[in-house]
Amino acid sequence: MLNRGESERRGGLRRLDDILESLEQLNLHDKTELPDHVAEALVMLGIESPHGIAIPQLIERVWAMQQPYLITIVVERRRRRRRKLQADSGLT
Repeated sequence: MLNRGESERRGGLRRLDDILESLEQLNLHDKTELPDHVAEALVMLGIESPHGIAIPQLIERVWAMQQPYLITIVVERRRRRRRKLQADSGLT
């Protein structure tokens, strides 16, 4: 079960992801006019006057807002044991 902090993190990430998806679709279809519902969502995020900002720049701003929500997974590299070559072990 998710704790409250994890649930809030996922909810915030989901909202940003939905807006980002809308913006990316607009950009993909070469749309230049921002629909009002997307503009309202951007204003709720704190982006003032989104109609005056190009869609690629809006994508960058929302993506930047999304970064703190993402989990960074550190992959631990294991040391591999080096196998001795047959020549090194004296076998021929």
